[in-house]
Amino acid sequence: MVGSRDLVTQAQEKDVTSVNTLYTAELAHDRGVYTLIVRDLVHNTRQTTSVPTRTVAKIPMYLSKLDLQEH
Repeated sequence: MVGSRDLVTQAQEKDVTSVNTLYTAELAHDRGVYTLIVRDLVHNTRQTTSVPTRTVAKIPMYLSKLDLQEH
């Protein structure tokens, strides 16, 4: 646990020597509310928004669609 928040997932690039990371994203769960936190590392800004539970459940589907578009 991070304080009173459960960190559900944190997406960030591990190999910083070959990749210039532009954004990081975290999905936090606190007392029944999911919050998406996106950090813009280029402009040094942060945006947060609440995310419905039904949308959180669809994240794997969204990621697989993005993966399909890459190939």
